[in-house]
Amino acid sequence: MTESLRRLSYRLLAGGLYAVLLAAALWAGFELGQERATSLMQPELAALDAERLDLIAQRDALRDELAAALRDRVISERSRQIDRETARALTDQLKEAQDARLDLSRELSYLKRLVQEGHRGAIRVQDLRIVSEGTAKAFRYSFTLTQVVPGFAESAGLIRFEIEGRNPSGVVTLSLEDLPSAEPRVLPIALEYLQSLSGSFALPADFEPSGVLIGIEPSDDRLIPTSESFPWAPTTEAPVGSLPEEFSRDA
Repeated sequence: MTESLRRLSYRLLAGGLYAVLLAAALWAGFELGQERATSLMQPELAALDAERLDLIAQRDALRDELAAALRDRVISERSRQIDRETARALTDQLKEAQDARLDLSRELSYLKRLVQEGHRGAIRVQDLRIVSEGTAKAFRYSFTLTQVVPGFAESAGLIRFEIEGRNPSGVVTLSLEDLPSAEPRVLPIALEYLQSLSGSFALPADFEPSGVLIGIEPSDDRLIPTSESFPWAPTTEAPVGSLPEEFSRDA
């Protein structure tokens, strides 16, 4: 090997060694810089992690508060519903009590009149039911007559069954005799204790009913003439205990 080639080889070897040393120095500097940067950022990273944990805790607390609020809302709504149902039930009971009181007042009035007028008898009208026949203006009805005074002798007379309402000419009252389709058209009274009556009728097309008036017209002066008014409130259910073919008398 010539002297020139040997020198070239030494130079190349020296250059390679220098490059290796330079790379090692650069890598060591990079590692050192990274460690310093990490050590400088460590407090900030720790603070950010602590803040993240605090936010998670706040989120969980808000979720618990929301769940509790929803439970309270459901409980409150249920309580209001129970209060409404209770108020409705009390209203119904009050109405029933008022109706019962009204019935007792009517009966007391009857009894007072009996005493004042020489122990005469009286008949009450109860349980009126009007049922639509399913066709326009066609209805069936049933009601019960009862003696106010127990043990009173058999009563006789006629029932005045009238439908109150309006037509184009104004206020009108129609009796069964005014309705050609009425069956029966005459309602006789014949009872000792109670009597069930029923029948049917069809109203004129231009007549709008508003109420029913049932009057007691006795055949002698032993009974007091009376009358009962009822609002017009037909149903679609069959009258309970109605007798379409005949009148019944219970002895």
